[in-house]
Amino acid sequence: MFYNLEFSFWYLFLGGILTYMVWGFIVAFEVILGMSGSKIALKWIKKHHTYKMLYNEVKAFYPMLLVGYLFLEIIPHYIFKADPLVKFDLDKLFKELYDKND
Repeated sequence: MFYNLEFSFWYLFLGGILTYMVWGFIVAFEVILGMSGSKIALKWIKKHHTYKMLYNEVKAFYPMLLVGYLFLEIIPHYIFKADPLVKFDLDKLFKELYDKND
């Protein structure tokens, strides 16, 4: 009775947005940890992602990477005078992870 096509469209639309935000924040968190040079994060990323897989996730979630970088690095750096700001350099991350001859 209360279920119709418009309801399922909004249900799927909002579910897709929430999924994008949660998955994007997870990817942003692991990429920012990798950019900061955490050895455990670099090992975890390399174990769970191929180059192509990580590249596609970075492309898909680039806006979330920027939002995550804002909240995890820029705001704490300027408000709380936290550790030196980690440079947002995806090229360095990809070289560090996948250009080594392991």
